Amino acid sequence: MPLAILYRDELKEYDFGPGHPFRGERYLEFYRFLREHLPEDDNYRIIKADWASDEDLLLICQKEYIEVTKEYYLAAHLGLNYSGSIYRFHSGDNIPGGKPGKLEEAARLVIGQAKKACDLVQEGKFEKAVCLGGGLHHAKLDYGEGFCLYNDVAFCARYLLQQYKLQRILILDTDAHAGNGTSEYFYNEPRVMLIDLHQDPRTLYPGTGFAYEIGSGEGKGFTVNIPMPPYAGYDSYKLAFEELVQPISGRIQAAANHKERRLRPPFQRRPDQSGNVCGRLQNDNVEGQRDV
Repeated sequence: MPLAILYRDELKEYDFGPGHPFRGERYLEFYRFLREHLPEDDNYRIIKADWASDEDLLLICQKEYIEVTKEYYLAAHLGLNYSGSIYRFHSGDNIPGGKPGKLEEAARLVIGQAKKACDLVQEGKFEKAVCLGGGLHHAKLDYGEGFCLYNDVAFCARYLLQQYKLQRILILDTDAHAGNGTSEYFYNEPRVMLIDLHQDPRTLYPGTGFAYEIGSGEGKGFTVNIPMPPYAGYDSYKLAFEELVQPISGRIQAAANHKERRLRPPFQRRPDQSGNVCGRLQNDNVEGQRDV
């Protein structure tokens, strides 16, 4: 069965403007590269999704946050002044430079793609789906940061819990930055297991994601942070996957297969405060190659 790839050219509007590191051209370049080097055929299918509605966004955002975000980024795109309190809802790195694209609309498209991907898989039309432009894991319920407006990762999990009544969801985040937004959404949620591999938070934004952050309340033990040394490469990731990711995900799958009502968390106690889970992780940089 081919892979479903959610994409449409309008993603290019997720562009913070000249001088900002997050530009929309990246989406067009990836799509062109994909089509030039791998024919669609039986490899994949390009699927177009609709933009998320306000009702969709309310699953993961407060109403006022949605309203302010929509108004501010529309004004920014049109080159107009905005008199509202944008810094109450967004960090400085979410403020575009020059004339940005239609950011808020593109952010809605990212959520729409996430919703469509969930439906395609759950309805049995595809076994796997990939959303280009997704992974905006720094956005929170009422605050945007790290170039993220709406958190599509959190949307997927909440949508699957609500719409399809799933009881076991595993989120594996391998971005170099810790998914602080996603973590906040599910820190108390025992039905969602978050495994997050990222660079040591003492050395990189957002400064969260230490190994001793394991969830709280009923969700205690269902957040697994795996801080990696700067420039960690293949050997370190192989170790982390063999000793943590695969055993933990295996338990999630086993619990789902046996329809267990409640899964015991993999961590019954906190790791030491230094965040040392994999004591043998190392900087395995080879000949100057930096693999983060």
